[in-house]
Amino acid sequence: MALCLLPVFAAPTKADTIFETGTFTGTDLGDYSIYDGRYLGASFTIMRQTTITSIGAQFGAYSYGTIFGAIVPLASLTSLPAGSPTGLGSIALGHTILAMPSQIQDVSGSLSLTLAPGTYGFVFGSGLFGATGTAGIGQYNDDVGSAEFFQYLAAASSSWLAADGEGVRLFVDGTVSAVPELSTWAMMLMGFCGVGSLAYRRRNQVALSAV
Repeated sequence: MALCLLPVFAAPTKADTIFETGTFTGTDLGDYSIYDGRYLGASFTIMRQTTITSIGAQFGAYSYGTIFGAIVPLASLTSLPAGSPTGLGSIALGHTILAMPSQIQDVSGSLSLTLAPGTYGFVFGSGLFGATGTAGIGQYNDDVGSAEFFQYLAAASSSWLAADGEGVRLFVDGTVSAVPELSTWAMMLMGFCGVGSLAYRRRNQVALSAV
C-alpha cells in the first residue's frame, strides 16, 4: 500500500502561469527598449519546489533578432541581483533565447529548471548568451498586483537599478510540486505501519520455527 502511494507524493500539477506582472491587452508602443545596454526584470517568490518550463514577456514594436531571458537568485523581493549586470552569466541559474516577433504578442523561451522555495528574479536583455537583438516592451498592460522590477541601464549606471515597470507584462510558466492532502498522509502512514507490522510478524515466525 505504501509503495502505491509514493507516486501521489511526487506528482506535479500541470504546467501553468505561476507568476505574471500584467495581463496582455494587445497594446504596445515599445516604451521599454531591451538591448545590450538595457535589461529589464522582475522578482517573484515560490513557496514550494517548482519546475520552470518557460519565461516570457509581451514584445512587439522595434523588435528584431534574439534576446535572452535568465533566472537569478535574489535575497528578497526588493533585492537586486548580485554582481555586475554584464557578469549575469556567472550567477544565472538558467537561461533561454527568444526570437523576436514582427507583431505585438507574448513570446516565451523554454526552460527546464527546478527551483527550491525562495525568491528569484527573471530578466531579459541582449549581448549575453549569444543574443544580439533588440526588443520593445510596452507599458499598456493591466497590472497584476504590485510587482518589483529591476533594470540595467548602461547610460545611467554600471550597476543594477530599481525600475518602474507599470503596465509591463512579464511572466513565468511552470509546474508546482503537489503536496499530499491530510487524507493521503494518513493513508501513507497506515501503509508504512502495515509494512512494518508484516516485517515484524515474519521475523517472529522465523525465530519460532528455528526453535
